[in-house]
This record gives sequence, C-alpha cells and structure tokens, in this order.
Amino acid sequence: MIAKIRTADGSVRKSRSVSGSFGIPVLVYGNAGDGIARDDTFLVLQSTGIHSTTALRIVMTRDLAVRDSITLKGAFGYDALSPDGTKLYLIQHSSAEDLEHYVVRAYDLTAHRLLPGRIADKTQQSWVMQGFPLTRTTSVDGRWVFTLYQNPGGYPFVHALDTVRSVAHCVGLPWTAKDQGPLNRLAMTLHGKTLAVQWQSGKRWLNIDTGTWKLHVLPA
Repeated sequence: MIAKIRTADGSVRKSRSVSGSFGIPVLVYGNAGDGIARDDTFLVLQSTGIHSTTALRIVMTRDLAVRDSITLKGAFGYDALSPDGTKLYLIQHSSAEDLEHYVVRAYDLTAHRLLPGRIADKTQQSWVMQGFPLTRTTSVDGRWVFTLYQNPGGYPFVHALDTVRSVAHCVGLPWTAKDQGPLNRLAMTLHGKTLAVQWQSGKRWLNIDTGTWKLHVLPA
C-alpha cells in the first residue's frame, strides 16, 4: 500500500495498493527515503530484500498509478536519478550474498533498458567499488550526487556521480586507522566547487575541489 498524506494534519489524500513487496529506497541508515524525481512527478519503489532478481516500480505521484514495471536479473539497489528523470542509476551487487562489492549501472527510463557497461572512474580503472554508504549530498541542480563510503580493509572514499553525463570520480580519503567506525560522524556540504567533509560537531577535516578532484586536508 502506498499513500499520499497531507503533512499539515496527517490525513490520507489518496492511497493505492501495489502488488508485491516494495519499499522506498533508503541509501544511508537513519536518513529519509530517496527515489523521488526532481520535479516530484514520480517516485521509484524497489523490491524488498536482496535476491537474484530485482523488481522496480515507477509510481506517478499525482494518482499513485504504476507507470513502469522493471524486472532485472541480479541484485540491484537504487542509487540516484538524473535531474530530468530520464536515467535511473542503480548499484549492482556482485551477488545476493556479497553486498560489499558492486558496480554502478544506468537504466534508461525512456528506452526502458539497462544500459551496457558500468559507470566508473575512467582515470582509476583499477579502483574497486566496495564498502557501505555513510552520508551523501547532492548539488543544487541535482546533477552531482556525492556519497561517502566506509571501506573496511581499504581506504574510505567519496564517490562523485555525474547523473547527466553518466560518469563518476572516486576520491580516497586519508584515514589510516583500522577502525572506520568514527566516520559515521562525518557530514558533507557543497560550496560552489568545494565539497567540504567535516565532523558533525562542526570541526573541519578536508575539502575536495570538484573541478580537479584534488583533496586538501585542513589544519586541525
């Protein structure tokens, strides 16, 4: 069941049943759900659980009607939408049993097909995508999506996804401690072309220049 609820008083404006077991994507634990188009015309629902087949539903926000039903072979999860709502970006896990390793894929919502190849940092072809998302932020125009990943056994990194051009950049962070648990207390904010990575307490850590992808560690 999916419902439109008036925020002023909590009343249900419209509801509709969606066959199957679906939920609103939540990428970062504790955050609000993702998957709504920038113009608010539709939202993405994904099948619950991780299985060898993934189902997605594109639901119109006006009347809650299912516009598209997508079934993909493999373990996929929602990642982002392009600002114009024509491309859906997905995380494809290595398998339903291995959620730590993955690649980013693009699905053309106009042509109704999964595009070939992966969205990767062409300057670092040896980079292996693995880890778990901790926090993310999006540029004002919705084009860039920045996600900070914890990477047990390796360096944590920021994954920068250009949802318009379907390219990505990965920036490794200088965290040398074996315990990456404290990274849960990080936040990111975008100021022009500077991505600031700082502690939730307000203490600064480092800046990333999104024009050159150079990293600048700030004085303690």
